[in-house]
Amino acid sequence: MTKKMNIAVIFGGRSGEHEVSLMSARSVLSVLNPEKFDVTQIGITHEGAWLTGKNVIEAFESNALGNLHPVVLLPEPRGGMLYTLKGTALEPLAKMDVIFPVLHGTFGEDGTMQGLLELADVAYVGCGVLSSSVGMDKNLFKDVMRTNHIPVVDSVLANRADITTSMENTIKHIEAQCAYPVFVKPANLGSSVGISKCNNRSDLLEGLLEAARFDRRVLIERGVNAREIEVSVLGNADPIASIAGEVRPMDEFYTYDAKY
Repeated sequence: MTKKMNIAVIFGGRSGEHEVSLMSARSVLSVLNPEKFDVTQIGITHEGAWLTGKNVIEAFESNALGNLHPVVLLPEPRGGMLYTLKGTALEPLAKMDVIFPVLHGTFGEDGTMQGLLELADVAYVGCGVLSSSVGMDKNLFKDVMRTNHIPVVDSVLANRADITTSMENTIKHIEAQCAYPVFVKPANLGSSVGISKCNNRSDLLEGLLEAARFDRRVLIERGVNAREIEVSVLGNADPIASIAGEVRPMDEFYTYDAKY
């Protein structure tokens, strides 16, 4: 009989996409074959506490965390060992063969979690540190695309400090670079959280304030009337691409509600 693989599925997290992560984790957990995998569920609270126990996903969905207990992954090679925290003492829990981070947004997709897993020298699913961190910051990623002569939509970067202390000048600078409509986005967040479509100056002011709630870097992009096609790519040395899919949102654009 083939030995089962021990896999830890991590979800939740500190970002504004905490609830989206729970939905993704529910989907992943539903298709992991129990005949092939022994699954340890690890939930991370909004405050950043790592918890495990029985039925972790249900506990997080219902915000009933009382029966869960702390779990620790040390940032050093320990053969994938997870530890429970009993008082002030660490006790071995189980060795993981693979970590599956199903985290969205900051502290999950931005290279921070990947860095921890690299330090722990444990195999994990998904992109590495560099691609995660570069891909997370929309403005930085657009700079990489421009450097490699790949066309991207015109954009302007604003900082939270500019927005809060010099809103009038910030808006004038944006209007000089991009015609309406524009999209205003937190630079380091996904799932359309904090994104606004702005058709005039009043919309832009509100959109900048909204995006600045989530990130100190705010991206403003020129609106484009175009079809949106998405393709997933999987693999490293021999990558494969998925079938192309077209995004057809029910809202004015691909909002959080349209996605989920």
